[in-house]
Amino acid sequence: MKIFDRLALKIFSLIIFTIAVGIILIITGFVSLGQIITDFVNFANGEYGTRILLGISGVLILIAIKGLFFASKPNSKGKEGVILENDNGKLVISKESLENLIASVTKEIPGAETVSSRTIVDKNKNLIVYVTALVSKDVMIKDVSNELQNKVKEAMRRTADLEVKEVNIRIKNITSKKVKGLPSPNVEPEVIEESNVETSSEEE
Repeated sequence: MKIFDRLALKIFSLIIFTIAVGIILIITGFVSLGQIITDFVNFANGEYGTRILLGISGVLILIAIKGLFFASKPNSKGKEGVILENDNGKLVISKESLENLIASVTKEIPGAETVSSRTIVDKNKNLIVYVTALVSKDVMIKDVSNELQNKVKEAMRRTADLEVKEVNIRIKNITSKKVKGLPSPNVEPEVIEESNVETSSEEE
């Protein structure tokens, strides 16, 4: 919602609130309707009162015209996905497609697992990716993050032809899930002793 629309909504709400309170006070007898009308007429007949009422009335009329004939379009920028335009038309890549692409990239990195992701396009039409992930305790978080950033940028460029400005990663938790191919930190590597093998050569 735009600033003008929010302001108009607040003014409208204030007017309705004032009218509702006034009706309650009149019905309960705390305020006399005749006295209110008399005070209003005296205020309106004054030099400054007339100008104030005319100004308020003009503002309310403009707000009413804006609301009736120039309703703001919902701001759906970035919600339906990334929009690419060319001379032949538009291409919309849904957010779900981008999130699935990020998830598939993360699966290729040992020790990382995507929890959630989202993509936004800033005012300069740059694509920014936010990834929330789980990592294993058996890997170096910095190395996994760098690899994930590089692979996400590469996948976006290769698959969707999108240039990614930033890939921001948030590590939600560290899991104890064992990463395949990595030795356990509690197990010493097996030492294989070389055996001396005597070789004999035939003399001619």
